[in-house]
Amino acid sequence: MNEENWCRRRFLKSLPAGAAAAGVLERLLQARAGFASSLQALPQDPSPDWAALGAQYGLAEGITYFNHGSIGTIPVPLQRVRQKYLALCESNPWLYMWDSPWEAPRRQTRRKAARLMGCGPHEVALTHNTTEGFNLLAAGLPLGAGDEVLFSSLNHPGASICWQHHGASRGYKVRRFQFPIQQTPRMGKDELLDAYDRHITRRTRVLAFPHIDNMVGLRHPIGELAALARSKGVEFVAVDGAQSLGMIPVQLQGSEVDFYACSPHKWLQAPKGLGLLYIRRQVQGQLRPMWVTWGQQRWKGTVRIFEDYGTRNLAEVLVLGDAIDFQAKLGIKAKQARYRRLWQHFRRRVQESPGLVWLSPASWDMGASLYSIRLRGKASRQVFQALYPQHGMVFRAFGGPDFDAMRLSLNLFNTSAEIDRFVEAARSLA
Repeated sequence: MNEENWCRRRFLKSLPAGAAAAGVLERLLQARAGFASSLQALPQDPSPDWAALGAQYGLAEGITYFNHGSIGTIPVPLQRVRQKYLALCESNPWLYMWDSPWEAPRRQTRRKAARLMGCGPHEVALTHNTTEGFNLLAAGLPLGAGDEVLFSSLNHPGASICWQHHGASRGYKVRRFQFPIQQTPRMGKDELLDAYDRHITRRTRVLAFPHIDNMVGLRHPIGELAALARSKGVEFVAVDGAQSLGMIPVQLQGSEVDFYACSPHKWLQAPKGLGLLYIRRQVQGQLRPMWVTWGQQRWKGTVRIFEDYGTRNLAEVLVLGDAIDFQAKLGIKAKQARYRRLWQHFRRRVQESPGLVWLSPASWDMGASLYSIRLRGKASRQVFQALYPQHGMVFRAFGGPDFDAMRLSLNLFNTSAEIDRFVEAARSLA
């Protein structure tokens, strides 16, 4: 008997006999069956109709959305099944939150996330976002006086500020080095590794870095960088996967990475307020939970001790599993090809436009579906203030003396025509 059938039988035994029990279970099965049917309408391999994919989303008319790297948009089929789960939960909150109906679906979500991350389900904690994952590390790793946490200026604040906050009270040192971001278009794998190699010292106990950074979309070779850190005596390697999970393949087992924190609301297009944290089995015993309530003894020796924060929105956890199914239906190879074609088209249009400057990696192998450009003579925030009201174009504008850029992060349903309109609109401001 498989786990889902076992939990179904246990669930039925916990309910009054007869039609009431069958009815409660039937509502859950109907919701899941309806979502499964909606997946059949998605573009199929080997040659998906990506333009048709746009119909699966609910963006307002007139909005051209280039900001998935900040926060994604949930497909309409996921919105619908989410509403059904919430309605089901509210029909008997005690039953769905504290009894057995959603135990099997929750385990299924964990297993799906583990397959996506290339690890075991016993290594995946269900958190709320990437920031929570890094706060757990900064507060719970066995660090003290004489230890150093190292990261670069490419680190997102959510993976940086927590170290400074907890380091001040716990006595460990935090060192941030300036990454040569201006060299990104000319940077290859060796140059990237060398940028980190120069700053790792014998005191460095934790190295933290992004898989894909959120400013220029520089793809870090996580296995090789982790191996480099190990060779120099680094004990813990922590990776920010907020911009990678769901966009590019991830394989954590065998990578020498200890921690990998993610925010599925970006590229997995899952509900906001959900996170994933890979914690390598061999280091789980060295990490203290950040918050605890009643489950520490019950879940002792498992990854669930890091989820011991009481009540949470289990309906959203179920939707996370459905979001993984939605992305899987599109096909990883087809997705990769699509992201690469959009990247190529955008880069070509920038190269053809004298007023625009490409600031991201010059090769797809070092890059991602997140890239930055600059319009000569114009501050990027000024460009946004013109393009959003006039054209409904949503992107991230970085402003400052060290890095002024327009960051665009395109998902699968974005089109070459949208890219062309953006380039022409930006050029009109020069």
